[in-house]
Amino acid sequence: MELRVQLKICEGCGSLFYRAEAGGAIYCHGCEEKLRDFPAPESRKKRGRPARKTIPKIWAVAAAAGGAR
Repeated sequence: MELRVQLKICEGCGSLFYRAEAGGAIYCHGCEEKLRDFPAPESRKKRGRPARKTIPKIWAVAAAAGGAR
């Protein structure tokens, strides 16, 4: 049985670790344990200023007012 590995640098702590060539891990096992409690990026709230709420336009009133001249 042959297992291909890559030597990678952990993006969390900077240590070197081996990962399987087919794997996509970017953190060492220690950092993965620490980061497991944090929410996934998809579930986080967006940062910054909240989105502006648009005011719905009422075209029927504008059309009636323009045609009544």
